[in-house]
Amino acid sequence: MNRRDEHRSNIINKLVSKAGLRPKLDAFCVECIYDPYSDGTWRKQVADCTAKRCPLYTVRPKVTNGEQA
Repeated sequence: MNRRDEHRSNIINKLVSKAGLRPKLDAFCVECIYDPYSDGTWRKQVADCTAKRCPLYTVRPKVTNGEQA
């Protein structure tokens, strides 16, 4: 496993260990789009997602008022 995959896996594991559905949805989005070598946090990258056909598009984490949701 390379560093990029390891970093992404650490975030996913942290999210899925939390209770509730929201962290699992976040983990799905991280798995799909997050690249630790690209600009922005995983939340910013997911908020900027343009995959409108994704069934989770409308419930993905979003950035509002300059703060991460």
